[in-house]
Amino acid sequence: MEATLRERLRRLGLQKGTAHLKPPVTADPVSPAVAPLHGDRPPNDAQFTRPETHNEHQLWNIEQRTPFGTARIRRTVYHLDHQHGDRPLHHALHSPLADQDFQRALFLDTETTGLAGGAGTLAFLVGVGYFQELETGNWKLEGRGTDDFSFSTHGLHFVIDQFFLSDPSDEAAMLVCIDRLVNGHDSLVTFNGKTFDVPLLETRFILARIAPSFGDKVHLDLLQYARRAWRGMLSSLSLGSLEFHLLGVRRDQQDIAGFLIPQLYRDYLQAGAAAQHEEMSRVMYHNLYDILSMVTLVARLYEVFERPTTPDEHLAVGRHHERNGDLDRAIAAYKLGIGEKDEGLVGKDEGLRMKDEGRQSSILHPQSRISTMHHLAQSLKRAGRRDEAAGYWEMLADRDDVDALIELAKYYEWHAVDHMRALMAARRALKLARDPITRREFEKRVTRLTNKAHPTQKNPHHLLANT
Repeated sequence: MEATLRERLRRLGLQKGTAHLKPPVTADPVSPAVAPLHGDRPPNDAQFTRPETHNEHQLWNIEQRTPFGTARIRRTVYHLDHQHGDRPLHHALHSPLADQDFQRALFLDTETTGLAGGAGTLAFLVGVGYFQELETGNWKLEGRGTDDFSFSTHGLHFVIDQFFLSDPSDEAAMLVCIDRLVNGHDSLVTFNGKTFDVPLLETRFILARIAPSFGDKVHLDLLQYARRAWRGMLSSLSLGSLEFHLLGVRRDQQDIAGFLIPQLYRDYLQAGAAAQHEEMSRVMYHNLYDILSMVTLVARLYEVFERPTTPDEHLAVGRHHERNGDLDRAIAAYKLGIGEKDEGLVGKDEGLRMKDEGRQSSILHPQSRISTMHHLAQSLKRAGRRDEAAGYWEMLADRDDVDALIELAKYYEWHAVDHMRALMAARRALKLARDPITRREFEKRVTRLTNKAHPTQKNPHHLLANT
């Protein structure tokens, strides 16, 4: 006789109620998931393989034992003067972007079994980078013959720990080690992490019955700042695009396209953990470079928002301050973006060229200038400086800008109380408008303004015919 559905579910381990559940796992019993950065020897519960020595970094392979399994970590230690792209890593430390102290930040990036997210998606590789003070230490790993190796270092370095799941059953061990690192830092830095990486990890923590520690951390998603800085300038704002166009990063042939990574991990698991799988080293390289590029991007973004040099950057900075409600700084940035100095409005032709404080002039694209002037006028309006904003609306109206004409009609009707000029602006807007809704609104406005400008006129519609 076929088993009932209830019997099938019971065989699968599904039980009604919560009395049978074990208490939540916490990270307290776990020793820190760090390599020998302090003291004179590695902790007893960690095993190390002989590190690879490179000119710019040290690489350690670590197996961190925990009560929940073994976490496998590849640790790479960089000197602060390591050049990634066109900037050394230490530039990020001088970049208080969003008022963050990046010496207390954790850079995080994941590689997963899918891009859709959800409970079925596993983060099989989690890379975390952080600045770490290395106390003077001498680590000697004995080999054979003349191959003994000694590594001594001190001072501030940049460390990248890559947690790799060679066996998905070790996920809980990986998560508690990551939780240790998250708790030890003040903020998170990701690229699109608010949408993907952090929600995915929170799901994995919950499924492992571990309370995630991300909620109380300041989270700086660099993609959001990149959109503010370079929206409209680049066709793509992916990290790879930013690397190529703005950061000077060139990946070698070891890198691999991100969309191939989920299948490579599935192939790795099918081949067996003991099998040699060269493609996984390429995935590790991809993840490592993502983290290093985030560090370089922090420095580049700070330069844009604190020391903009091009008209488009001034526009981006102005939008940033306007979004944050700092209208004075937004107005100042927009004025610099259109080449305006303390002497007041520049001429129309001169406005297409911005003087860069004695350096070579840079051409401002007319469309960028129009966008900047719109933002400038709106910021002045929000700041209660409508008389000043009207000057920019007049300049835009000379280009038959319908939005500027609409603003002028409102300004002259309700603030300057010059009904004739308001009527002229409204009639021009009505003539140029193509949207039916806008046209209907301005037909009513023209009628009302005609009555105000010509109170004795009984039939104002003949005025429309002249438009």
